[in-house]
Amino acid sequence: MGALDEAAASWILQVLPRGMRYGRAVATSIDLYVSEMAAHSRFRVEVVAECGDPPLPAAAVHVLPRFAFAETQRRARRIAALAHTLSPSAMVVQQHLPSAAALTARVGAPIILQKHNFLRVSRNAGWLRDASHWRRTRQLNALAGITFVSHAVLAQFEQDWPEATVPRRVVANGFDARVWRPERERARTVLAVGRVTPEKGLLEAARALAAVLPRHADWTTTFVVAEPERFPDYFAAIGAALAPLGPQARLLVGRPFEEVKALNQRAAIALAPSVWREPFGRTCLEAHAGGAAVVSSGSGGLREISGEAALFLSSVEPAQIAQAVEALIVDESLRRRLAAEGRERVERLFDIRRVAAALDDFCAEAIERADRRLAPAGPLVA
Repeated sequence: MGALDEAAASWILQVLPRGMRYGRAVATSIDLYVSEMAAHSRFRVEVVAECGDPPLPAAAVHVLPRFAFAETQRRARRIAALAHTLSPSAMVVQQHLPSAAALTARVGAPIILQKHNFLRVSRNAGWLRDASHWRRTRQLNALAGITFVSHAVLAQFEQDWPEATVPRRVVANGFDARVWRPERERARTVLAVGRVTPEKGLLEAARALAAVLPRHADWTTTFVVAEPERFPDYFAAIGAALAPLGPQARLLVGRPFEEVKALNQRAAIALAPSVWREPFGRTCLEAHAGGAAVVSSGSGGLREISGEAALFLSSVEPAQIAQAVEALIVDESLRRRLAAEGRERVERLFDIRRVAAALDDFCAEAIERADRRLAPAGPLVA
């Protein structure tokens, strides 16, 4: 079957996790990932989500009610009923293994799980840990496939889950170079984007900029943060660290993707100072796509994104971040070189058409395996 025939005959139902609303104004990195994959897939892609208004694009969006915590089975029953009505060729479940397992038990279509972070082993001890590991390994092996957002996540999975036999592949985030247009003349701004959580290193970055920018009156910084209610004290500390900069600093909360995209397309420098082992680091990808010179911790998947096209920190501490930012401020040629190399690298490796094709191929393989299992046996020969 050719690609066009395959696309006409098959279609994919994408299932978003609880709490993700697939809305333009409230889009998470996973919402954006799904919408971009849907836009560039050779299959028709429909989405199941607790929809925001207006929704991100898809062939169709099926709206779920907002379920409370720990209602995985009830939510899965509702999605399974929808799937029985729609008859998708395959279902792709974002992030949540229990949801994927619950749907595998209820739906005949192949179920693929996409992981955007590390699949951790149980923190229990003794037999509780062993029982949890056995149960989750069975859930994994019942899936039609699993994808990982980076090689770092895949490598950790294979170390932690050696008994897993589920087919697997790395399918990273991507971006459409045709709609990302870096400005040639860059604003003298240092941009930091991320969730308000200590592992993102935003407080260290704010303290670093509070030390550097008073020496460079023509430079500013913009912090764009999300979910400040999760760690209100941490958010307050970021604001306090930036306050002495006065008009040289802006702290923006919950901005829509298009506004963040525009900021990336004109900022001269962008920060990716994650303290934790980053599964991928979409904000770093977007900084390169926008044409900024990137300062990165290089943790986890961040180095996979940047290669050598970033200024890497030896440690995520204010003094180290300040030193890196200072180096880029005073050396325009270094800024321009890293910006150009970063953009070229992500355009070559993370083009959305290439990434979407990888997911399409993986889904097609899962559909083909399912079709073979369901095919009637040949005639008996006497």
